[in-house]
Amino acid sequence: MMNAECRMQIRRRAGSGRRPGFCIHHSSFCIRRRGFTLLELILVMLIMTVVLAMVAPSLSGFGAGREAEYAGAQLISVAHWAREQAVSEGRVYRLNFNPQTQTYQVTAQVGGVYQQIAEEFGSEFAVPERVGMQWDAPQENGVYVIEFLPSGRTRPARVQITARDGQVSFIGNRTATEPIRVLTDAEVRAG
Repeated sequence: MMNAECRMQIRRRAGSGRRPGFCIHHSSFCIRRRGFTLLELILVMLIMTVVLAMVAPSLSGFGAGREAEYAGAQLISVAHWAREQAVSEGRVYRLNFNPQTQTYQVTAQVGGVYQQIAEEFGSEFAVPERVGMQWDAPQENGVYVIEFLPSGRTRPARVQITARDGQVSFIGNRTATEPIRVLTDAEVRAG
């Protein structure tokens, strides 16, 4: 017995004398589908294993650059927020980096004293463990400080971010009117 679809195809090919290979036959005829042998499957899996073993060491450093890139993007976002808040509220904001704890936080000047901010961007941000951050900015009581003034100006500063694979990038500004951003290699060499 065969299904209706096979009968229609056989009628169309009446002159060829052969059955189509993809029909399901319910009689003693063989199914004409070719599968893979066990040997072929094992051979393909062996080749894939060898290729993966060769590629795996180069993939291990893939996440290293991502962690540093994420840390830099987060630092830039926090700095932009602090600058915008300083301009909109008319008071001085600071981005404080503590090298001992590898954390940074935004504070705002209230009555001559810098206080923590009770907002998401005012929370303490930690530098990822395998990422190094070195700040070239003014220090106050062992803490590096970048001030954002109500006029929109910011003291020039530079932050070096080093990934665990040794890749180095710089974030900062060269003049007081520039926002904090990723610096090009030429800007870093120029100082």
